[in-house]
Amino acid sequence: MYFDYTATTPMDDEILETYIKIQKEYYANATSLHKLGQTSNQIYEKVKKNVQEMFKIEHNVVFTSNATEANNLGILGYLKGKKGKVITTILEHPSVYEVFKELEREGFEVVYLNCDENGIIDLKQLRNEMSKDVLLVSVMFVNNIIGSIQPIDEVIRIVKEYPKCKLHVDMVQGLTKIPVNFNFSDIDMFTFSAHKFYGPKGIGGLIYKNNLCLEKNLYGSNAQYGIKPGTFDLGLIVCAYKALKKYYDLQKTNYDIVSKYRDYIYDNIKNDKVMFNSNRNYCSPFIIGLSFNNIQGETLVHILESNELYVSTGSSCSSKIKKPEKTILAVTHDEKRASNSIRISLSHLTKQCEVEKLVEVINSI
Repeated sequence: MYFDYTATTPMDDEILETYIKIQKEYYANATSLHKLGQTSNQIYEKVKKNVQEMFKIEHNVVFTSNATEANNLGILGYLKGKKGKVITTILEHPSVYEVFKELEREGFEVVYLNCDENGIIDLKQLRNEMSKDVLLVSVMFVNNIIGSIQPIDEVIRIVKEYPKCKLHVDMVQGLTKIPVNFNFSDIDMFTFSAHKFYGPKGIGGLIYKNNLCLEKNLYGSNAQYGIKPGTFDLGLIVCAYKALKKYYDLQKTNYDIVSKYRDYIYDNIKNDKVMFNSNRNYCSPFIIGLSFNNIQGETLVHILESNELYVSTGSSCSSKIKKPEKTILAVTHDEKRASNSIRISLSHLTKQCEVEKLVEVINSI
């Protein structure tokens, strides 16, 4: 019984069939000048156009190996050769947070926005920190640990008052799951990863405004604007778009299904040692963070595992690092609670009987 969909999702059968077909029929290198290569290139160009139409944007679309690479290429590519002030949040995924830590070491002035008890960033602090010297603001849409949904529409309004400043949004946990109340055309850069919405692993995306100059961090061919040079896997690219389109269209249906499971968990966990780290009124229904007041997160994972229930302690990129989960610490200011946390993540594939079993075991601990 799998409850770790935030870490990764199983590949959709239809998407897998498409991958096999593309690999068998359109295997020619898209940069080759012959007919087979140009056919592959036409498919690649069509996918990029489809992505632009889907989000109603004219941004450049670069396919990367994953969202970690996309975040790094976007942030470092824009800031390369610059110096100044940049703003992010204490809630960011390691693929953004650690980039800003490196920028700090390189001499940038880095501001980490605080959050309230619901995991929502401090917009007043953002306004106060903004100035004509700020080069970049980076705020994730949906937090990967507790699922808090950030007011990106408000962030856009604030950043727009400073034309020199650019906005980067990590969309990894929100895209295809949480309806947006903003225009993608108002974001300078955003990123995604296909394996978060039932596509293949090994493919992500960096989408950025075509008037934005990103310096190269990789060198080779001029493929993909020179930002991600080298031969790409057309099968992965086609499947990334196909999964994106399929689950973007199913967004409301799946949201409603998962919301019922989320509510059942909140309403039926009666163990007085359990504390919810996610507030259902402010968070994605796909992600529930909770802590026990007397059991370490890793121990909880193994207790649930012994009942064939699979959850995680936090980000799959840093879950083996034995230290308090930084997002929980930021929200609760309680180091013990941050060390005793687990993350339950749901899907439309989750079954009611699985949710009932999860609640039953948690109540028995």
